[in-house]
Parts: sequence; C-alpha cells; structure tokens
Amino acid sequence: MKQFFLVGILLLAAALSLEAQIGAPELEEASDFARRAAKAAISGPGRIFAEALDIDGMLARRLGQTTWQGLTDRQRDQLRALVRDHFLQTLASPRGEPADLTWTSAAISPTRNGVDVLIGLQFGPRRLKTRWEVQGTGGSWRVADVILSDPGISLADASLGALGPEPVRRRERRREAERVAYPRLAALGTIALLLAIITPRIERGKRKLLWLTAAAPAALFAIDGTLAVRRTLSEAYAVAPTASREPWRDAEQRALQAEREEHWAQARDLWARAIAAGGAAGPIHYQLGLRARERGDLVKARADFARALSAHPPAPGAAKELATLDAAEQKFELAQQELERYIALAGADPDALTLLAVLKTNLGKSAAGVAAVQQARDLVGDEAWRGAELEAQVRARAGDAAGAVAALRRLEADGRLNRAALRSDAAYLPIANDPAWVAFINEKPPAPASRVTPSKRGVASDK
Repeated sequence: MKQFFLVGILLLAAALSLEAQIGAPELEEASDFARRAAKAAISGPGRIFAEALDIDGMLARRLGQTTWQGLTDRQRDQLRALVRDHFLQTLASPRGEPADLTWTSAAISPTRNGVDVLIGLQFGPRRLKTRWEVQGTGGSWRVADVILSDPGISLADASLGALGPEPVRRRERRREAERVAYPRLAALGTIALLLAIITPRIERGKRKLLWLTAAAPAALFAIDGTLAVRRTLSEAYAVAPTASREPWRDAEQRALQAEREEHWAQARDLWARAIAAGGAAGPIHYQLGLRARERGDLVKARADFARALSAHPPAPGAAKELATLDAAEQKFELAQQELERYIALAGADPDALTLLAVLKTNLGKSAAGVAAVQQARDLVGDEAWRGAELEAQVRARAGDAAGAVAALRRLEADGRLNRAALRSDAAYLPIANDPAWVAFINEKPPAPASRVTPSKRGVASDK
C-alpha cells in the first residue's frame, strides 16, 4: 500500500513540475515558434523548417539510440534528408498557390512534456487543420511531430514508415568487404591477363604506350575498390539507398485514378486492397466518406465516416462530418454530441466552434452558443469579417442557406464580399440549389460609393 502511495506522490510531483515548467510565457513562446516553423513549411525557406524539426529524435526513436549513434555522418544525413523531404512535400504550398496561417491555439500536451499548437493553414480555397507537437530541448524548442488533425495522420510516422521495414541493417563487414573487392580484383586480373597476352605480340617501342593505356582503368579499379572496402569496413550498418515504397501505395494510386475517371465501384475495391496491404484504415475511410458526400451519396458517406471513427487510430474529422450531416437533418442533439467528440479528439477550431454555436442556439442554449462564437472569434483574431465568413461557411454546411446569407451580408457592408469566389467555394455546395442562396449569389453587387465632383451646372459636391 505504501508503494502505491509513493508512486502517486511521484506522479503528482511530476505533473506539478510540468505545470511549473510550462506557464503562460512558455505557451506563447512555443506558439510563436510553431507559427514560424509552419510559415516556413508552407512558404519557405525550407531550411528554416528543417532546422525546427527534431528529425534526429524521430530517427533515434525509430531505429534505436544505439543504432542511430552507430551510423556515420553521411548515413545520418541521408536519412535526415528523406524525413525532411516527406514533411516538406506534405506541407509545402503548391507552386503559385497563396498560403497563409489563419488561426492558432496552444495548450500543454496531456501526453508528453511539451506544448500542442493547433494551427489552421490556408492553401487557396483549401483549409488544413494541423497539430504541432513542440518540445523544449536544451533551452530551445523543436517540432517533434505534425499531425493532420482531421484524417489523423502523423507526418513523423508516415515519413519513418516510408523508410521501409528495414531502413538500416547491421553489416557483416568482412563478408561484404570481400563481395565489393572481388569484382574489382577480377577486373584488375583481366587487365593483367590481357597485358600478358598482348605485350609479346607488339613491337617493343609500342609496349610502353600499351602499359600507360592500361594503367588508367587499372588505377580506377584499384582506387574504387580500396574506397569501397574501406567504407564497408568503417560502417557498422548499411542504409537502404532510397525510401521504400509502402506496399499499399500502388493500390492507392490506382484508386485515385479510378476516382478521377469516376469508376466509383472500382475505386472502392482498390481502396479496400490498400487497407488490406497495410494502409491506415481511418484516413482512407475518411477520404472515401468525403467523396461519397460530394457525390450526394449520404448513406455511403455515413458508413465510411463511422468506419473512420472506429479505426485504430481513428480519423477525428469523421465525427465533424457526421455532425454536419445530422445538423442538416435537424438532429441537433446528436450533432452536438458528435461535434463535442470531434473537439475532444482534435481540439477546437473556428469552424467547429461556430457550428457548435449554431447547434446550441437551435437547442435553446443561447448563452453557450454566444460563448462558442466568441471563442471562435478569439481564435481568428480581431478581424470580425473572418468570424462572419466562418459562420456563413458552417451554416452552409449545416444546410442553413438563410443563415449563411445573413452572415455574408455583414461582409457586403465592408466591401469584402466576392460573389465570384463564393460560387466556386466548396463550403457552399450543400446550399448551392437553395432558392435563398441562388437569389443571393445572383444579386448584382452594389456600385461602390464615389465622390461627386462639382459641375458647371452647380451640383453640390459630396463632402
């Protein structure tokens, strides 16, 4: 009993120590660091983002500290480049597409000694919610992982998984040195044999030229062999020359191609093969649910979202999508439960909070609804027009065309309403055919106010 009591005291002391180490100033410092790293990831320079990543820590956990320390500098640089490139390829903005950070929220990590920073990224019309796991190391901060919040994809796990099942293996140095030496020795022997056969058959005056000609390839084989043997004997481990392709990637690529060609049944079969081959079930079913919803097949969308949530680990975004589907059917109580589950899994964001405000208001919880809207606006900052835009998009996803139009009217007064952009914004697809939305989107924009200059006929100027 005394042992359990001592363990409890130690755990409490550790928790209190963590609270003491990370206070409000540290939270703000970690949040600023994550924002700078995210900005470098989406817009460059990539070097700054790579320096912010704790790539060595990721690789040491994947390979084991002993193996990681046993690699040469050249081998460590090779693995670092593979991990760095995977992060950059995932987060970097497509060339020519504008990218920006739209909101940030930070909290002490419940699972590790660090800070979780939620960051909203904007790539043109596309939005991406991310969680940056930031840890303090040696008086500075480092990014331990970046999570794509809605599909639940860890970029650290994905980049390390791309290295293959055996990215590093221990070498049998003597045997491998023999293997790399034998071909070079055979080539040298062949050159010597040819010289022995040809030399007696040519004139003495031309033999020196023959030997000089043969000396060049012989020297190359000798130098190359010596370096290869030395490198093999000096390296305790061998590193795979390139990242291995996960076995499920081929099925994934074929599934995406089938979707582009609108062969939906074939695409589903290929996605199933990708999961069977080791692909993460949660993110795959989440993407399938999104595509089914875009096609208007809500039955399949719900089924895929349910599978995405029951996977291990789950895709949190599926809970938010189920909430929007239920909100559109006026199942407000169920939608609120699903949305609160999403916030518990992935953290709060302006979209989710605004939808939560709508749901609570519809359930008669007006004070809670006002609080949720205020929290959403606190995330996006003082620019109230962003809050209005978010509210309009979430109301649209909930099927509330009249509410979306009312929110957008506030933007019109500030001259920030762009109907052409609204027509192509996927957030408003659920209300695209609603009469209230159609009438609003087809309205002729009001003419901008202009100053009236005095005329010779005595018209008063607008002062």
